[in-house]
Amino acid sequence: MSEIETTKQVARRTVLKGAAWSVPVVAAAAATPLASASVPACPTCIKAGLPIVGGLIAGAWTSVALVAGNKATLAFPNVFGLDATACGISWTNIFQPAFTYVVLSATLTMSDNNTYTSAVGLGAGAGNISTVGLFPGAFIFTNVALPNGGSAIGIPPYAPVPKTLTVTVKTTLQYGLGLSVECPMTLVWNLHGVATGFVLGGIGTLNFSGTATA
Repeated sequence: MSEIETTKQVARRTVLKGAAWSVPVVAAAAATPLASASVPACPTCIKAGLPIVGGLIAGAWTSVALVAGNKATLAFPNVFGLDATACGISWTNIFQPAFTYVVLSATLTMSDNNTYTSAVGLGAGAGNISTVGLFPGAFIFTNVALPNGGSAIGIPPYAPVPKTLTVTVKTTLQYGLGLSVECPMTLVWNLHGVATGFVLGGIGTLNFSGTATA
């Protein structure tokens, strides 16, 4: 074999060897962006919110119970929602300002620790990091047990009264180019309820009121 032919074979083996090594390098480089595009963690800055009216948090609520057979229906007005106003720059660096959500459940706990669920007021809504996104509607709780008794001015206090409202939601946050992440959340409000009115023989009217805090 001539020296020229030997040189050509060595050069060809060198090229093939280099090509074999270059294939996985290119493949690894192509896979890197996919591996690094991780889903962001759900933010912890979304809280149980109340609307702000005149610079003050407006958490006042009222509900009238018409009692029959020591049972009544309690309706809670639409003053509850999602508050993302504290998210700030940490949010906008990752997510778009607007978000959507679906209310999955609402549970009322009375001061006697009995709980009731609402089939009303559930559904879709929207919010923004600059505002409190109110829930779609009022919650209505049925068959709430209310014993005989009462109070003219809240003294002595009538029991039971609304204690807490717990709402579960699924929030959808947008990020990147058309990407989204779903974040389940549980929000709780303390209702600080009091009652006036009377229930006698299982029948009566009670006026509940309070100021919710998150």
